[in-house]
Amino acid sequence: MFRKSPAPVATSATAPPPAAQDWLPIRDLHDGCLIRPDGGVVGGLTIAPFSLQLKSAREVETLVRAFQVALNGLTVPWQVLSIGRPMDLDAYLESLDRQLMESDPRRKPLLREYLRWVSNMVRSGSTVERRYYLLLTRHGPDAVSEHREHLRAVAEDLARISTGFRSVPMTDADWRELLFLAFHADQSSIERVPTDRVGIPSRYEGGAS
Repeated sequence: MFRKSPAPVATSATAPPPAAQDWLPIRDLHDGCLIRPDGGVVGGLTIAPFSLQLKSAREVETLVRAFQVALNGLTVPWQVLSIGRPMDLDAYLESLDRQLMESDPRRKPLLREYLRWVSNMVRSGSTVERRYYLLLTRHGPDAVSEHREHLRAVAEDLARISTGFRSVPMTDADWRELLFLAFHADQSSIERVPTDRVGIPSRYEGGAS
């Protein structure tokens, strides 16, 4: 009689290497929300840069206090994230070179000084565009719909701080940009943000369940 051989046991030598999905902190992305592997649903606001340089000391203090009050009113975990995106100014420098060659002799000293200033910024790595986000985390089956409703209210509260304070609920495209900046910082200055679901494991697509 023939006996059935036992099924081979997977060993460290035959086990497949870990896949990117095993460590990627993303389960899904839809409806403007990021779904984490632990079930947390993260929604957010993009916050436009807001200059305080032309404000008085009293106005700055008032604005900061108002922002603190708005954050203290949040009832879910939150964090403010600032992330930089390097800017590719090569084309801009080339245009300045052309202007310098074609400009009036009286303007050349001013253009030459400005060109030197921009070049120094590029060499020092100071040409970074800052992006700001307010991220909030919820749990539960209704987290996505709750985010969509609550984030609009938060944006309205922040708009009352000042006419120049602008924030908008994040879309899927905003999340893709944020993830691209986080995972591909070196390429972000020379590559466009992918417009598809690159980086999201296909086995996780289809919802937050």
